[in-house]
Amino acid sequence: MRAVCGRSVFRIASAAFVIISAACAGHSPASAHGAGYRLSDKKAVPIEFYYSTGEVMAYQETRVFSPTDPKNSFQSGRTDEFGRYSFIPAAEGTWRVAVNDPEGHRVEASIEIGEDFFTDESDVAAATAAGSIPQGAELAWRAVLGVSVIFNIVAFLSLRRTKSPQSSQTSKIKEEAI
Repeated sequence: MRAVCGRSVFRIASAAFVIISAACAGHSPASAHGAGYRLSDKKAVPIEFYYSTGEVMAYQETRVFSPTDPKNSFQSGRTDEFGRYSFIPAAEGTWRVAVNDPEGHRVEASIEIGEDFFTDESDVAAATAAGSIPQGAELAWRAVLGVSVIFNIVAFLSLRRTKSPQSSQTSKIKEEAI
């Protein structure tokens, strides 16, 4: 009887731990690999878009087309609140940047990128930033999630190996009936 109660408590505790772990996992991303960021030292092409009245084209759909593939967009997004949009060209040639608004206004900028754009680094701003290695609470949640996964695997395997006394008694009764 004592072993049965101990197993019941273990199962209840395991189930509670699984539920809590699942709830916590929903609050932080979990994946098989990480993601990060770094500031780029590449030179960008900043452009400002505006209407004929001088009002900026804020938050408007923007598409960039490269000289190597003028039909498919190289990059897409929206202008910022000041009508600005930036992109980093990948090759020399004429790049097109098109901005559309819902009322049908469209402006297209053609920007010529020469060889000197990629070699002249005098305009590139030097910037540094801390890496995106998980720290603080995020690191703690990841650690808890990792321990939870390991615990659940071990619990599942140990529960699978052990048979409850009731199931072995039931199989003995079935054997006697045959």
